[in-house]
Amino acid sequence: MKEITYNFIAILLCILILIATFLFRDQFNASLLLQSIGLIFVVTGMTFWIIGKLTLGKYFSVSHKPKALITKGIYSKLRHPMYTGGVLIYLGLALFFKSIVGLTLTIAILVPLLVYSATIEEKLLREKYKKDFDQYKKSVHVHRFCFKFWLK
Repeated sequence: MKEITYNFIAILLCILILIATFLFRDQFNASLLLQSIGLIFVVTGMTFWIIGKLTLGKYFSVSHKPKALITKGIYSKLRHPMYTGGVLIYLGLALFFKSIVGLTLTIAILVPLLVYSATIEEKLLREKYKKDFDQYKKSVHVHRFCFKFWLK
């Protein structure tokens, strides 16, 4: 699939998941604690995303094509902080708004979409940076804690 088409579809899906999460709110009873956990997820996710974006700096791109292999900062602990942040934000919003539809769409659509994107990026990083990427991949273990399936 052409990258521009993929990016357009990905953005559209993200927007639709947000809208569905808001429209289908209050679908289950949740304590204030669960809603607070949702807010903590949102804040943590935004923190991961912003720090990841700042760490990438001029190397940030919506393209999957790597401009550099970034191994410092948050990327020294987590291979995909922006994707992880995105998932936490969406899960947190779904919990906060008590949306079963939001939780379901996040797990069924957003997570596979981001895993697919991460897989493409890692393949391209491996092709371009070979041993440096392999070494980096071996050195970052925290991703297994966040998402065991987030790539081996």
